[in-house]
Amino acid sequence: MTRRTWRTAVVVVPAAGSLLVASVVTASADGDRSGIGGDNHRTGNMIFVHPDGTDLAYWTAARAYWEGPDGTLNWDRLPESVPYRGHMADQLTGTSNGGATTHAFGYKVDGPGSFGQDTGAADVLAGDNLVDGEPVARPIVGLSGYPGSWLREAGNAGHPIGVVNDGDIAEPGTAAFLTEVGERTDAAALEIARQHIQGRPGFDDADADPVVVMGGGEELFFPEGTPFCTAEEVDAARSGSGDPVATIPATCVVHRPAGDTLPEAEEPAETGGARTDGLNLAQAAVDEGYTLVRTREEFEALADAVDSGDVDPAGLKVLGLFADEDIFNDETEESLIARGLVDPSVPEDAKETNLVLYGSEPGTPGYQPPTAPEMAELATAVLTAHADEAGKPYATVWEVEGTDNFANYDNAIGSLVEARYADEMIAVARDQVADDPDTLVLTAADSTAGGMELNGYNVDEEVPETVGSVDVNPALEDEGALPQNVLDGRYGRDTEPFLTEPDQFGQQLPFGVAWAGTPDFYGGILSRAEGLNADVLDEYLDQRFDNVDVYRLAYLTLFGDALTYPEGQVSPTRPDDVDVSGLTPGTPTG
Repeated sequence: MTRRTWRTAVVVVPAAGSLLVASVVTASADGDRSGIGGDNHRTGNMIFVHPDGTDLAYWTAARAYWEGPDGTLNWDRLPESVPYRGHMADQLTGTSNGGATTHAFGYKVDGPGSFGQDTGAADVLAGDNLVDGEPVARPIVGLSGYPGSWLREAGNAGHPIGVVNDGDIAEPGTAAFLTEVGERTDAAALEIARQHIQGRPGFDDADADPVVVMGGGEELFFPEGTPFCTAEEVDAARSGSGDPVATIPATCVVHRPAGDTLPEAEEPAETGGARTDGLNLAQAAVDEGYTLVRTREEFEALADAVDSGDVDPAGLKVLGLFADEDIFNDETEESLIARGLVDPSVPEDAKETNLVLYGSEPGTPGYQPPTAPEMAELATAVLTAHADEAGKPYATVWEVEGTDNFANYDNAIGSLVEARYADEMIAVARDQVADDPDTLVLTAADSTAGGMELNGYNVDEEVPETVGSVDVNPALEDEGALPQNVLDGRYGRDTEPFLTEPDQFGQQLPFGVAWAGTPDFYGGILSRAEGLNADVLDEYLDQRFDNVDVYRLAYLTLFGDALTYPEGQVSPTRPDDVDVSGLTPGTPTG
C-alpha cells in the first residue's frame, strides 16, 4: 500500500456499553485543558468498530469456543484497553440510539428519545423537551460546534466516509452518524435510509455522499408494491452485460423475508418494498453514481474487479443491500428450526451450526450474504483509494449488530458466530494499522446484551447429554421448587453442550450458556484500541473513559484537535438559521 502523509485511526466500539469517559479536566502545566494530551496535529484514518452488546464475558465466551480457553482473539491483540462507561443523560443503561448519538455528537443525550437529535432539555433533570406535553427532539450540534456528527463533519471537510452494518441500514450504531431523525421507529427508518443517500434536511446535496454504505434494509429503498425480481431477471444480470460487474436493475426487489419460499411459510409476501412516499431510493442512488449490489455473487464480482484493477475503487461508490431487513435472522434457535431455516448442505455437527443465521434459505438470491468482515474488507479498499485521491484520511464506522440482537433473543450459537465475525472485522481493521500505522482502531459497546455467562462441566465426571438448567434465587426455596435458569446448548434449550477448542492440555471443555435475561444491561464493557492516538487510553483516560470520549478520540485523530470533555453539559440546540454555505467543517468553534 502507498504510504500517506497522514496517520490513520481505527475505532472499534461494541454497542450498548462502551466505556469512554474523560477525567474532570484541569489545566496542565502546558495549558492543556482537554485532558487527552492537547492538540496533536498528526492526523490519520479513523475506523470505529462497534460490536454491539459485547462485554468482557461475551468476548471470553467467544475466545473459549473459537480459539480455546488459552487461545487469543484479534480483540485480545489490541494493545490498549480501558473500562467503558456508557450511561445516558437520563438513565443508567445505554440504548442503541442514545449510545450511538453520544458516540457521534460528543454529548450525553436522552436514552429513548435520541437519534442524531436529543429530547433532553437544557436542565437534564427537568425532563424531556416538551411541546404541547409531548417530547420533541431538538436538532443539536456536535462537541466541536459543528451542526452534525464527527463523521458528517469529516465528510463535509473532504474526507472519504462510509458505514458498514450487518443489521439494516437504519440501525443507529452507524445510522446516527449520518442521519438525524430524533426517534427510532419504522416510519423514521424510511427517512433514515433517504438521508444516507440524499443528505440531511437543510443540508441535502451539501452533505458529502458516503462512498460506502453496506448492510441490510433493501425494503427501505423501494416503494410499497415493488415486484420481486424474477429468476429470469436475476439470471440475465448474472450472465453479464459487458460491464466489469453485472448488477440486477433497480426495478425489482431481490430479497424476500427469510423462510418465505419454504413450505413452513405461512403467508409468503407477494411484493416487496416499504416506502410510502413512492420514491425508488435505490434508483436514486444509482442515478447519483452508486454501484448497487444485493447478492453474494454481485458482491464477490465487485470485490474481484477491485482487486484485479478492472474497477478503479477511487471512482467507486458502493451501496450494498444484502437482506430485506437485517442480514442476520435474530430469533431463538427453536424458532429457526420450527420455520425450516436449516441448511441441509451443512452437517448437523458443524461448529458454526446448520441453522440459517444469515440471509435467506438455500436456492434464493439472499442465500449466504456477505459477512461483516467481508464487507469491511471491500469498504477499506474503496475508502483507502478515495483517501489517496483526496489527499485526506478516511473516516468510517463499522457495526456488528447481530452480537446484540442474537443475545437479546438468548440465541447462544448466533451470538457466538456473530462474535467471531466481530473478531474478524477487528482483524481487518488491524491490517489497516499494519499497512499504515497512522490509523486508529477503537472498540466499544453501548451496553451488554442478554448477560451471557458460561456454565462449565468437569471432563473427569460424566458430562450430561443435554445442558439442562441451573438454580436461581435460593430465597424462594421455602416456597417450593427453586426457579430455574434454562441453559442453551448447541441448538437451544435441552440440547447437547458446546465444546471449546482444545486448551493447553489438549482438552475440549463442555459448557452451556446461561443468560441473565433478554434486555441490554449496564457494565462490564472493555474498550480497546490500536494505532494512532491509542495510547491516549492508557495515558489520559485510564481512570474514566466513557461514550463521550469516542467522539473526542475520533476528532483528535481526524482533525488534530483535543476537545475538552463537556462536564455537566448536554447537547446544545442547533440554531434554526444555520448557513450551510458558511460552515467550515474541521475547525472547532468552541
